[in-house]
Amino acid sequence: MVRVLIVGFGNPLRSDDGLGWHIAQQLSRELSRDDVQIVAAHQLAPEMAEAASRAERILFVDAARGGAPGSLNCDQVSPAAANNRYSHALSPAAVLMLAKELYGRCPPAHLLTIAGESFETGETLSAPVIAAIPALIARIRSLIDCDQEQEAR
Repeated sequence: MVRVLIVGFGNPLRSDDGLGWHIAQQLSRELSRDDVQIVAAHQLAPEMAEAASRAERILFVDAARGGAPGSLNCDQVSPAAANNRYSHALSPAAVLMLAKELYGRCPPAHLLTIAGESFETGETLSAPVIAAIPALIARIRSLIDCDQEQEAR
């Protein structure tokens, strides 16, 4: 069982939409820990429910389409049924629901987002999103370290 599963998702060819994917790639290079698994994906898929069920905590990372560009949010995610019948647009809540229904386990989860400025075709992130990445990385590290501190008690 992995202690923390980080799932960064988004399309790296759609400017800020690729934030989660870029963060997962960056963390894969910088964060070498046996207790943390990092996944970079273009979108959330039903197959992720199995990995989610084996984690003690999940951190989903994505770009948000609302809010002031560059604003960072961290929200708890609870399991919920998918809003649609199509598997290519699963939400973090739907992945958790599948983990619970199929594998009988749903760990605590957070969704960390930065509000994007541009979702047009392109491979670069906007300036407000780039400026917010250090705070996002710090928040992810804080959530990982917070779990370790609680386990030590």
